[in-house]
Amino acid sequence: MVHTGMTHTEIGMDEELHTETEDTIGKGRESELPAVCRFLKGFLDYGICLYLILLLAVMPLYSQDGYSHIGTDKAVFFCKVSAVFCGVLLPVAVLYLVMRAAGKRKSGSALQPFGMCWKRTDYFAALYGAALVISYFCSRYREVALWGAKRWYMGFWPQMFLVLIYFLVSRFWKPRKWMFYLMLTVAAPVFALGYLNRFSVYPLQMEPRNPQFISTIGNINWYCGYVVPVLMAGAGLLWLQEGRGGGERRRFGRLRSALCAVYVLVGFGTLVTQGSDSGIAALAVVLLVMFCLSAADSRRMVALAQILLLLWGACIVTAAVWRAVPNNMNYRSGGMDMLLSAKVLIPMTVVSFLFFLWVCVKRKKGTYSEKQMWYLTFGTGAAVAAGIALILSMAAVNTIWPGSLGALSSHPLFTFSESWGSNRGATWKAGWMCFTEQDFLHRLTGVGPDAMWEEIRSRGSAELVGMIKRNFGSLNLVNAHNEWLTVLVNTGLLGLCGFAGMIVCGITDFLREGRKKPFVCACGLCLLGYTANNIFSFQQAMGVAVIFSIFGMGRAFQKQGA
Repeated sequence: MVHTGMTHTEIGMDEELHTETEDTIGKGRESELPAVCRFLKGFLDYGICLYLILLLAVMPLYSQDGYSHIGTDKAVFFCKVSAVFCGVLLPVAVLYLVMRAAGKRKSGSALQPFGMCWKRTDYFAALYGAALVISYFCSRYREVALWGAKRWYMGFWPQMFLVLIYFLVSRFWKPRKWMFYLMLTVAAPVFALGYLNRFSVYPLQMEPRNPQFISTIGNINWYCGYVVPVLMAGAGLLWLQEGRGGGERRRFGRLRSALCAVYVLVGFGTLVTQGSDSGIAALAVVLLVMFCLSAADSRRMVALAQILLLLWGACIVTAAVWRAVPNNMNYRSGGMDMLLSAKVLIPMTVVSFLFFLWVCVKRKKGTYSEKQMWYLTFGTGAAVAAGIALILSMAAVNTIWPGSLGALSSHPLFTFSESWGSNRGATWKAGWMCFTEQDFLHRLTGVGPDAMWEEIRSRGSAELVGMIKRNFGSLNLVNAHNEWLTVLVNTGLLGLCGFAGMIVCGITDFLREGRKKPFVCACGLCLLGYTANNIFSFQQAMGVAVIFSIFGMGRAFQKQGA
């Protein structure tokens, strides 16, 4: 028998010590889990920051060879950057969510899908992502649908990148106001270049020089799709008076407001002169919504009056320069001629100035009546809606029974034809015909992401193909010049429900946050302007990448409470 020299008491103490050591090691391992989660969350946050910088600050200035193929350059840039960042960030995000779920399960805490409480916007975004997958696998043109039409590249992967941008930014990005200001800082010189270009001044040698191309963005439709939402971001912050208050806000508030005012002034100048009337229509929609939302807040009504004065100030300066150097203006549009005509410019400037004085006096005397202003804004909104309905009704009647409006019958506004709205009538008709010619399955799932022209070219009816050739010759009609109609054709009813639901819910949810969260509300105005513009326009890599970035940022600010 071997004597160990240890008593029963010592053996018990040793076993207890061993057990305590195992518990300590277990607790140490458990404590490593939150640390790993924090590291992964930080990695995602900084990775998304870099991704946003590339999309919001680098992409607007990016081109390889002037205007030669600038739209394709930006689309390829977006696809390559997104493929790299989404390829790296998505697996890290999944790992983070798995480890976070494991930690929640151990602690007994409630689990939330994808890192935060879901809102209806998120469900619609998920539906749109699912619709893209279904549309791609049901498409007859998967080779084209994978990346999109040649030189356009708005197919399955680019669309999925947009959905991923929304979810990654909204879930894993720590909101930073400087990112918003960086976007505006880059946009300001883009606006200034566009304004100078319209007067035949070209600080940058972008060739081939053509009035259809402008600033560092390219085609006037692409430029308008970028200008509208980014301009609305600055106008929204000026309207919401972000930067005022105590501490740092009081210290820098006036400077921020002044810089915002200059930014908006230059933005209005380039928006009026850029050449696409859809941008002016979008501006009218946003200003009307801001007017209605300002009824309950005299300070914001004053700010809106100031924004209107900036608009007419930009128009006065532009009209004066145009008259000084009339031969330098290299592009004109109906909207531009209207806004810069003395018949509109003078009375609207006077009315805006009187309105500004009236609101200021009422606010100073303390006689500003929210109820009175609500009646005024409601009446104005109702009058505008009634006017639009009347015009549409008159156009429908005159289109069905030509000449029924007498002298007005010859006005192009009151006749919906293929040439209506710079051939928007033809593009809309082509999109609708392409959709109605599909069987039930492809009405539900679409012809495939960015595969509209492939469907028309391969399977379109003789009437449809003939109509396109008659109006556009040999041009490939890759979209219907109406974003929602194009989404309907490409991704079907499922895709349209997801996309439209996401956008509409995003706008309404963000605008409701106006009183407490100025950055969230500003993002809502961006979405509103983009959507109003794209009733007459289309998705293009530059504009849609910016708007989905803003969309995700707005959701992140909403979560934070900015």
